[in-house]
Amino acid sequence: MPKIHFFTQAENLPPKAQRNPPIPKEKYRLTNWPEYNKALINRGFVTLWLNEKTLTQWYYQGPRTRGGLLRYSDQCIQAALALKAAFRLAFRQTQGLIQSLLAIMKIDIQVPSYSQLCRRQAHLQAFHTPQKPTDNQVKPIHLVVDSTGLKVYGEGEWKVRKHGADQRRTWRKLHLVADEATNTIHAVELTTHSISDAEMIKPLLADIEWPIAKLSADGAYDQVKVFDELEKHWIQPVIPPRSNAVIWTSENGNDLIHPRNEAVRQIRLVGIAAWKQQIGYHRRSKAETAMFRWKMIFGERLSARLVTNQQTEAQIKATCLNRFTRLGMPKTVKRLPT
Repeated sequence: MPKIHFFTQAENLPPKAQRNPPIPKEKYRLTNWPEYNKALINRGFVTLWLNEKTLTQWYYQGPRTRGGLLRYSDQCIQAALALKAAFRLAFRQTQGLIQSLLAIMKIDIQVPSYSQLCRRQAHLQAFHTPQKPTDNQVKPIHLVVDSTGLKVYGEGEWKVRKHGADQRRTWRKLHLVADEATNTIHAVELTTHSISDAEMIKPLLADIEWPIAKLSADGAYDQVKVFDELEKHWIQPVIPPRSNAVIWTSENGNDLIHPRNEAVRQIRLVGIAAWKQQIGYHRRSKAETAMFRWKMIFGERLSARLVTNQQTEAQIKATCLNRFTRLGMPKTVKRLPT
């Protein structure tokens, strides 16, 4: 009887020397560590929010509103909520922190209670898009857009991995538009997870005052409504077509003169990797950098429970992130292979 030999998967593999070697990860060197180190230290300064201007405008000085006179100004509430976000505090802890700081500073002003902070959070407009410089020679900017999920409530990752997920898991969708050159956030929106990325392009671009040259986004934004909105504002789209993309045609069946059709033809000619290099698509990764900074500094969870409060919380955190950016960002250069 002939002997039968079963080949294993390892025996079918080529010799180790003939396999494709793993691509080494690129390494970068920090060139401005003293300045960046100082910026990281300055992030912990409480005076970053409780400055002299905020203290002089602590109380509300406007006309009487429906339901009674507001006692504290929006600047006061926003400063308290910024401290809460930056140091990951609860409302009661935020109240106690401000009370102790004002007592040490010997400033005799009252502090809003935790319940007032929670109520005022729902009606606060806490994010204002960066204003365009008065210089008429300002150059149009290159924006990048992306979205990510933020957890509201639900099990931790270990419980899900160990025992599986339950039905009670809720997420919100965070949409950010950032400047790829300066990392400044120009627009922020928080929606439910049912809202698509393409639907948010119009509201995100509505309040941006800067002239925009390009907008980079991933394949989720490859939709007609996105290209139409960018065309209205004379913005060059840097959006890769989907893998099954076809040439867009008119009602008569003729090929449209459209930047997306040009991208589809070029990708068919040189390939997706070469097209991304030619058009500079990899700058879109700065949007993912903004998301990474957000989650590393503030975490992946929203503390508020109501959608209106969650939207204000997202605006507060975006404002804090812009302040951290203005303090200083790391500058790196690629290390040469040894």
